[in-house]
Amino acid sequence: MQSISELRRSARESLQGKWGLAIGIFILSYLIIAAGSSILGFIPILGWLASFLLVGPLTIGVTWFYLSLSRKERPDVGYMFSGFNDFGRTLLAYVLVTLFTMLWSLLLIVPGIIKMYSYSQTYYILRDNPEISALDAITESRHMMNGYKGKLFGLSLTFLLWYLIPVVIFIIGVAVMGTGAAFSDVSYYGQSGSFSVVSLGAVLGGSFVLLLGFLALVAVSIFIYPYSQTAYAGFHDDLYSLVEQNLEENDPYETGFQEEFEQTEEPSDSHTEQVDNHSQETKEKDDTENDKNK
Repeated sequence: MQSISELRRSARESLQGKWGLAIGIFILSYLIIAAGSSILGFIPILGWLASFLLVGPLTIGVTWFYLSLSRKERPDVGYMFSGFNDFGRTLLAYVLVTLFTMLWSLLLIVPGIIKMYSYSQTYYILRDNPEISALDAITESRHMMNGYKGKLFGLSLTFLLWYLIPVVIFIIGVAVMGTGAAFSDVSYYGQSGSFSVVSLGAVLGGSFVLLLGFLALVAVSIFIYPYSQTAYAGFHDDLYSLVEQNLEENDPYETGFQEEFEQTEEPSDSHTEQVDNHSQETKEKDDTENDKNK
């Protein structure tokens, strides 16, 4: 199986010349989900259900888009809506994965994270196996991820570390604004005009830093999401090939065990002849003894 660095490099190769399309799909899907949730959110329960009907197939369609991109195919913008072509299966898979992950998270956060990685291959399996049910896809994903959840977690971690950039900027902005608030208290009780100026400057400076942090968050998300999704799709194909190889190596029909099985179940011709000869000799001996008794 490819290393984490090799998976990332393969993702970059798949994205060459397609970064604009990959980023555009992410932005468009985000806007559709945000707009749909905002509009439907005004309806108490029905709106929440309708939003769920939108998010599930669209999320899976976007996942399939990046899978196709990882395979160096030529998906267009319409491919992100492919989840709606198999609406029942994709919606059920999204509901079950979400539900199972939430239920495990009720115990502790760690089991929920572990199960999230266990179910991570479900949407890819649905894409490559049109006849498989949603529940069977989840089960197959769990089997595939046995022993490989740590590898996928390590791959995810390399992308999550990018978000330290906006986090650090946000922390600096909050610290600067906190300093401004402290100077504001001093100026209030001490009636010092210089402290008021410093306080105002710190607040304005902190606000500007927070704005930079927000812009950094947007920039990192726009870059990381297509990159990570393409890498995860490559991980799936690599893992699937490895699982198929292991199955072939352990399959008795592929390793010659079938011949041994047949030899064990069906006696050889020489053995059959020996049995027949022994039976004939026994019969002749019985006939001779009967003649003597007569």
